[in-house]
Amino acid sequence: HEATRKLADDGILRGGSWWCSQGGWPSPNPKAHTEIFYVCRGHGCLSDADGVKHYFGPGDTVIIPKGHTGRWDVQEDIHKVWAVNDHAQIEERGTPIRVKVIHFQDYHANIGAPTGYATTPTALSETIYNVGPTKVGIWNAAPGSVTKITQTQRFWFLILKGTLVLAADDDGTVQVCEPGDSVMLPQGWSGYVHVQDEPVKKLWTQAQ
Repeated sequence: HEATRKLADDGILRGGSWWCSQGGWPSPNPKAHTEIFYVCRGHGCLSDADGVKHYFGPGDTVIIPKGHTGRWDVQEDIHKVWAVNDHAQIEERGTPIRVKVIHFQDYHANIGAPTGYATTPTALSETIYNVGPTKVGIWNAAPGSVTKITQTQRFWFLILKGTLVLAADDDGTVQVCEPGDSVMLPQGWSGYVHVQDEPVKKLWTQAQ
């Protein structure tokens, strides 16, 4: 059994959530887009066309490139939050095309916590995937950080920790984003990103 819910769609970049019970199935048809998902709970495995297996569990980020074929296996009921970039060309050059799994302990350990934010708030970003028109990363920011941004490309993110406030330039709209919230910023959006009273960590996807 499975259920999916689309949360945002601008025609190129889409976001949503998916739940699936235990089971397995082949995926012989080339994937039509690049998918990025964050595992909220459950365990599973994606196999490449040559049988190489990629296991994942809670807190992991998984990237399935456009053109991938292989197999899905869900060992424990899974809930994931996903984003897909519906780009035109297959960008991965390897044969076979391989799934990428970035385990929770790896990217959280690498980026660490912001330093020096008692007097000089900081924000750090680490890119964990950058192929063709799809870029994925982890953003970590300290309490009190205020960043002015103008989106030159489509942008989606999932709040993993902390509270973040978005204030749009055009109409002054303010949105409060908390853990578990996913946000789509359209190309051309501009405004301020304000981190509240605790550090914020988010998973982000940028699509051309």
